[in-house]
Amino acid sequence: MRQAIFASLAVVLLLAYPFLMQSLAERGWHGFLPWLLAGILGWRALRVRSRAERWLWAGLSVALVIGVLWLGPVVTKTVPGVTFLLLAWVFGRTLRSLPPLIERMVRLQFKDIPPHLLAYTRRLTQIWTVFFVLLALLSFALTWLASEQVWTWFHGIGIYLLIGLLMLGEYLYRRWRFPDLDRAPPPHETLREVIKHGKSLWKNS
Repeated sequence: MRQAIFASLAVVLLLAYPFLMQSLAERGWHGFLPWLLAGILGWRALRVRSRAERWLWAGLSVALVIGVLWLGPVVTKTVPGVTFLLLAWVFGRTLRSLPPLIERMVRLQFKDIPPHLLAYTRRLTQIWTVFFVLLALLSFALTWLASEQVWTWFHGIGIYLLIGLLMLGEYLYRRWRFPDLDRAPPPHETLREVIKHGKSLWKNS
């Protein structure tokens, strides 16, 4: 239950992050957000049981503090890019451990996956991995090169348009590529199952 609450809060914070950062900057509190995030990451490090996860969250917290002290508030704008790199790692690491992450998601809705779909789920996991890497690179580039308005629009609207287009495009392609499937669940149903049974995705990984 606590993990679900933390995950929900993390999603809300990520969605609101660009607008929250801009709002705080307009009030002269642009330096507050990175310290808040560092505190949240540190708190998370104290709550997890896995030593590897504890080092991960603690390392991110310390890195954020060092970044603020060294680079100043500009480091706040790099948080989305780092988040996308973490998402790329989440997807990419399952390509080595097997089964790939997309296959695990599919098994939440279909226990028996036809053999010809296994290669497709692996390729789709690769696509999402590369997609998040590209988002991270673009995010970092806009952080240093773009105006505040462009950065806010991209991270507040543009990113989610791209993610939505990729999900919709994959759904339509899947229905065309595999017409023999009885029913291809729409993206929102898959997302609901991931949120509901997300913990099972990481067993044996």
